[in-house]
Amino acid sequence: MKVLFVVKSKAIETLGPMYLAAVVKKCGHEARIVDVTEAEAINGFWHPDVLAFSVMTGDQDRMIDLNHRIKGFMPSGEKVPVTLFGGPHATFFPKDFYEDKDLNTCIVGGEAENFMARFLESDITFPNIDSFPEPDRTDFPGHRIRDFITSRGCPYNCSYCYNQRWSQLYPGDPVRTRSVDKVIKEINTVNPEFVYFQDSCFGVSMPWLREFSDTYGRLINIPFHAHLRPAQVTEERVLLLSDARCVSVRIALETASKPLLKLLKRENTDLRQVSAAVRLLKKWNIKLMIQNMIGLPTGTIGDDLQTLEFNIRCRPAYGWCSIFQPYPGTELGDWCKKEGWYKGDYSEITDCFFDGSVLEFTDEYKEQLVCLQKIFALAVECQVMPEVGELTLENFPKLVHRMLRVVGDRRLYPGMV
Repeated sequence: MKVLFVVKSKAIETLGPMYLAAVVKKCGHEARIVDVTEAEAINGFWHPDVLAFSVMTGDQDRMIDLNHRIKGFMPSGEKVPVTLFGGPHATFFPKDFYEDKDLNTCIVGGEAENFMARFLESDITFPNIDSFPEPDRTDFPGHRIRDFITSRGCPYNCSYCYNQRWSQLYPGDPVRTRSVDKVIKEINTVNPEFVYFQDSCFGVSMPWLREFSDTYGRLINIPFHAHLRPAQVTEERVLLLSDARCVSVRIALETASKPLLKLLKRENTDLRQVSAAVRLLKKWNIKLMIQNMIGLPTGTIGDDLQTLEFNIRCRPAYGWCSIFQPYPGTELGDWCKKEGWYKGDYSEITDCFFDGSVLEFTDEYKEQLVCLQKIFALAVECQVMPEVGELTLENFPKLVHRMLRVVGDRRLYPGMV
């Protein structure tokens, strides 16, 4: 059989479909991974038996329409491929795909390695996370940064995330960790220039991290990036990461507003703890990206500027910023609809969280959010706080000019500006 996996983009490696492509090949069949722009053309000459769509929330209509187009133009008499819809949206909102049931469609929820083996009528099973085959990277040639995971799951239940609902659907250990030996073997096989660990929280277990640091430092020693929580950033953990040649990390602050942190179920996040984490990472020369979220329900532009001001004080290598989206099925997304912060159709939520807010804010605040999101990283880099009145689309070019002018003046007139 031929299985064609369709993903939104191949700009970065998509590990889920890559693991499944490896399962398909292990079971003795053929697999390819393509993005949405390639799918129709490759289907036309490769003639797959299975179309497997990896669907994120916001992508569902595009993927469903693509499936219709491919099947609608099948030559008369040619066998119509089976469709598999998987990924986060199919897991949490399977009803969105029910209308396609008559199109020889199967909806796949959760992890799909064992499902795929059964679907292909193989007796191969994968009893644990270490038993999965290594992701198939055939269709991602030439990537200088290679993606890996050392664990699946997250020990936290932030209200804006699907993790809580995942735990309800699939109870068990919140975090399952691969053995260090398996991780090292995979990285050695790939031999990348740079390693990106996609774990939600890297190295949650200290014994595991101690073993990893020693082994990776001796056998791999390739620069890598990882995700941490502020509470994880202790002196020992940072030293272990540094010894293993971690060169950069990202930490999700989200907001510097205490009431909004409570709304996100992150009330245990202490800004002093975040500041201490920043100092520790800088001490060991590990670059930091802080992730932030503006436009939260009950919040104001003042809360958002407070978050920016905190980032400016921390001076990370990059101040990343998104605009909150009330994703359906998340605790906070459902709360927004219940409390009247969001009255629209969930189909309004796109696959991008940078372009604007769908909440019931004033037009003025929505415009401020768009401007602040676009200026956030530059403001952190320039160490300049914008005024509320400057956050308009009309004034945007002047604001950018002012920030860069301040940078220029500081360099030209040191100590004076």
